[in-house]
Amino acid sequence: MRKSPAAAAVGLIAAFAIGFLVSRSTGEATAAGTEPAIDIPAVALKSWYPPVQEFENEGEGLDDERFDALMASLDEAMTADETLADIERSIEPAVQGFFRRIAIPELSDEQSMRANHYLMGLAERHPEQETLIDRQVSMLGMYARAYPVMPAFMTAVRSHAYADGLYPPDGVFDDAWIDRMLAGLDAMLELPETVNDFEREAGSLLRSFTQRLQYGRISEEQTARVLAHLDAFAEKHPELAEVVDDRRRYIEYLIPGRVAQSVVGKDLNGVEFSLEEYRGNIVVLVFSGEWCGPCRGEYPYHRFAMEQYKDEPIVFLGVNSDADPEVILASKARGEAPDYRTWWDGHSQPDAEIVATDGPVATAWEVRGWPAIYVLDQEGVILHINKRGGELIAVLDDLVMDIRRARFEAERAAEIEVAAVETEMEDGT
Repeated sequence: MRKSPAAAAVGLIAAFAIGFLVSRSTGEATAAGTEPAIDIPAVALKSWYPPVQEFENEGEGLDDERFDALMASLDEAMTADETLADIERSIEPAVQGFFRRIAIPELSDEQSMRANHYLMGLAERHPEQETLIDRQVSMLGMYARAYPVMPAFMTAVRSHAYADGLYPPDGVFDDAWIDRMLAGLDAMLELPETVNDFEREAGSLLRSFTQRLQYGRISEEQTARVLAHLDAFAEKHPELAEVVDDRRRYIEYLIPGRVAQSVVGKDLNGVEFSLEEYRGNIVVLVFSGEWCGPCRGEYPYHRFAMEQYKDEPIVFLGVNSDADPEVILASKARGEAPDYRTWWDGHSQPDAEIVATDGPVATAWEVRGWPAIYVLDQEGVILHINKRGGELIAVLDDLVMDIRRARFEAERAAEIEVAAVETEMEDGT
């Protein structure tokens, strides 16, 4: 298949990055000799498809000639030596590149059937990967029907670039972990699929990278390194400076160890209040909604904690995302939803593109999974994120023990001081 001039240009640009990435994927040291190896599947290091921009005419279908060429590219990627040598890790990057091109133009029934038949044939050729391929088949129906959002390619390679997973040991990022995360980010920024669609893909990569920092505690020195890395990126790519500024704000206010950003709004009775009013208390901030089954599943734990620690400085606050505030009010009145003070952050606009969970508070806090639960200390510093059920109770129990221990030590110190004063007075007489 002959590539278009645009695709050829992308290939030339990407070629400069491939040698660098291969050195990482094979474990060779970089020029500095200190960066960790990032083991990205070799199939992701090559540009197999025409630029995604050629497939962005929303509402228009693909003519058979263009679809034939796209299917030929898919087959070329799936039968390449680098793919067959590492089939388990290569399936998703190769197929996701295809899915990105069919996400916006709507395929005909015949084209969808052909794509489905091809993917099913992969399962016959690679029966040991049947489960993985079946997952791609299930996704085909979504993308073949004019899916309005082009998927980010990084979802196909993120687990390889960030092979350590989400959660650092003991909830603390060590320097080596941060090194690997930064190296993984750099490697994904240089992939041909990223280079081809740089602003969109790089934006997704930067957001994904910073969101991972919510899963552990990062030191001040590590934070400075990450911010310097982002600043260097912004200097090299000024067109994405606004995205970097947004990511800096995220690191400053939304990861463990940072003072949480403000929440200001009206409660369910229409009274305005702010998160800062509750400084001096351990605050459990719960983003929830009656529409969300897992959110309702947390209610018994919240009620237990509120009763268990009612004499301690622990406060639950809610951010509700129901489209109609009467829904959560009725639930509280029935005794189902816990009766803690709650901001209403939902929407009731008739526009189908606007959903209740896109409220200003949830958007500012980048809440994408519900419920989202933040535990803040008495100075407003984020201690934990998304501790649920028994884990939340355990965290609060530890904090209460710390509070009681500090209270006891303060009382004991006061008693000792009083006793010392009384002794001095007796000695003076």
